[in-house]
Amino acid sequence: MNRPIPPYRNTLLESKDFAVGSVEPNDGKELQKYCTQWLSSQIHDKKTLFTKSCTQSLEVAIMALNLPARSEIIIPSYGFVSLANAVAICGHHCVFVDCDAETLNISFNEICNAVSDSTRAIIAINYGGVPCDYDSLIPFCEERDIILIEDNAHGLLASYNRRSLGTFGHVSTFSFDSLKMITCYEGGAITSRDTTIWQRIRIAHEIGTDRHDFLEGKVPFYEWKSLGTNANLAPPLFAYLKTQFEIAEKIKTSFVNAWNKYEHDLDSVLSAYDVTHSFRPKGLDHNGYIFWVMARNEEERMNLQHFMSKRNITLNPHYSALHRSEFGRQYHASGRPLPNTERAVACMLRLPLFYGISKDDQNRVIEGIRSFYQLLQA
Repeated sequence: MNRPIPPYRNTLLESKDFAVGSVEPNDGKELQKYCTQWLSSQIHDKKTLFTKSCTQSLEVAIMALNLPARSEIIIPSYGFVSLANAVAICGHHCVFVDCDAETLNISFNEICNAVSDSTRAIIAINYGGVPCDYDSLIPFCEERDIILIEDNAHGLLASYNRRSLGTFGHVSTFSFDSLKMITCYEGGAITSRDTTIWQRIRIAHEIGTDRHDFLEGKVPFYEWKSLGTNANLAPPLFAYLKTQFEIAEKIKTSFVNAWNKYEHDLDSVLSAYDVTHSFRPKGLDHNGYIFWVMARNEEERMNLQHFMSKRNITLNPHYSALHRSEFGRQYHASGRPLPNTERAVACMLRLPLFYGISKDDQNRVIEGIRSFYQLLQA
């Protein structure tokens, strides 16, 4: 039997090429300084803080907005539960909207339908490293004085019209968890281009205190200022990030080459059966983070999974529908369907894609998908 091909792997952490030795206590500040400068250079912004996770970055972001109680925050239903939790734990109301059928990003048209006088913020995910419709979304938010939070967990090293993803929101968040292109097992980051929000982020990041100002000698002691959390990333984890930041372009090239191979070898096959897949919008310098296919119905998706599993290849779906979850239904009182989200949950599969995936393994995936659809046609 062929060896298994998993959907994703921590090859960076498994490889001896990226091994991290012991980290001395005094190394922490220098490692953190390097990583902060590197990330700041990627997003052309010096205001960057690392956190324990992108989940925590989103929570800090909501805390820092200082919104009235029970404010409405629009979020995609097709997204990770961290988005909804960040809104809910801060006492605000999740407003779920549908995703775009082509990109699986939050739909701008659905945002327009959902916005109200109580809307104070919108969270948008750059799904699979593909930007949302910022050409429409940014002026929309500016006209209505709505804060845009950009969840850039998927978008590191990608850019749109030569502007780095992670620079479009008033606040942007990043992820370095175990499944990301660059990882320290668990980690995240947060940045903001808004000076007022940034000052609040610094406070929320330090358990709601002005400890940053104390450490910089600006105040004689620090005190509790607002809601906050202990968000500091553990110093040894910066060593993992530094090792990968130093070869970030090599990592990106590996993902992009694998993504391009799937597109080149599968596009005509899938198009013949009206099966859609990931695509690159014009102006996107992508990072190749996710390549997905959208089966024509749920039964076909399940059959494709089973067919590939017999070949020792794992294809996984991604998010569930937040508006249909047990806890999420309380925020979705209207019960209105979000058809693109529900179709993505039922029909979408991610193809195996990780650093260093071999062409032989990709060929097995491609041949398996081709064989499946040929058998359907027979």
